Amino acid sequence: MTQKMLSLNRVLIPLVDHMLSTSISLPLEIIQAGVTYSRLKHHYSDVEVCFCAEQLSPIITMGGIPLTPEVTFAQTGPGDLVIVPGLWRNPLPVVWQSKTLVKWLKNQHQQGATFCVAGTGVTFMAETGLLNHQPAATHWYFLERLKRHYPDVDFKPHHLITRSGRIFCAGSVNSVADLMIHLIELSMGEQVAHKVEQQFSHEIRRPMDQILFAEDHTTTHNDEIIIQLQEWIRQHYYEDIEMNHLIEASGLTRRTLHRRFKEATGFSPTTYIQRMRLTLASDLLKRTDLSIREVAYQAGYTDPDYFSRLFQKHFQLTPSNFKRSVRGKLFYLERS
Repeated sequence: MTQKMLSLNRVLIPLVDHMLSTSISLPLEIIQAGVTYSRLKHHYSDVEVCFCAEQLSPIITMGGIPLTPEVTFAQTGPGDLVIVPGLWRNPLPVVWQSKTLVKWLKNQHQQGATFCVAGTGVTFMAETGLLNHQPAATHWYFLERLKRHYPDVDFKPHHLITRSGRIFCAGSVNSVADLMIHLIELSMGEQVAHKVEQQFSHEIRRPMDQILFAEDHTTTHNDEIIIQLQEWIRQHYYEDIEMNHLIEASGLTRRTLHRRFKEATGFSPTTYIQRMRLTLASDLLKRTDLSIREVAYQAGYTDPDYFSRLFQKHFQLTPSNFKRSVRGKLFYLERS
């Protein structure tokens, strides 16, 4: 079970003209799905969503959908998550006219909010200065233009999702789905996230560590010995790794190794290796025609039955059902 590290009790959504309604509707639907599955597991989970703007008059989205704010920026109070919408066409003129919103975003950050920033919505965050010398993702079409206007922001053209502290940026609306699954996992747990993923995006989603760029991408801790051990595990995950191998690779005693690994990663070494193998297995099931036995072997499991039991416990689906549900949703072109 993933350790819960994020609260989603209060979600704030700033509204601006010409925003893409899908950049907020998709995250909200994913959050609601997470709340539903969390309640089914008898875990209390209540999320308050608040639309806010500089004034209380309705705004018109790019699709012509009117949205009415409930409160002004001055009335919101602190939020746990702020979803910053993407904009249609050139975002710079809208951002330059949104000084109150920019100030409000800085204030929310000071009060501890986490940010989910969609596409060109990154321009608002760039304007705050909070992304100076920090990684950021944005829509490819406006990348060069934004790089010229915000030279201090470290835009990452080859990454769909970036993280700078509590600021997560998704390069497009489609990437927002992957990001929100990750935030659901951090806030509601791994099992709930898997359930939501099955409903929204698991047929196209890649593991977060493959698409996320962060300055601490490899790890969120500073224990150099454990960092080196994690790299060793990545190079040997398919082998029969025993505790004495980890002890030899790290130079630590068994007790110290277990304690420091758990403190650094949140998992025991055995659980960490198992999660790495199962993530690889899920990717192979999505993207290859390998049999279940072959997938198990490539993921480091010599016993396919044992692998299947672990996979079902982790993903709430058998490997066969997982593969069927994923591959059945891929496009099929009949050759003439």
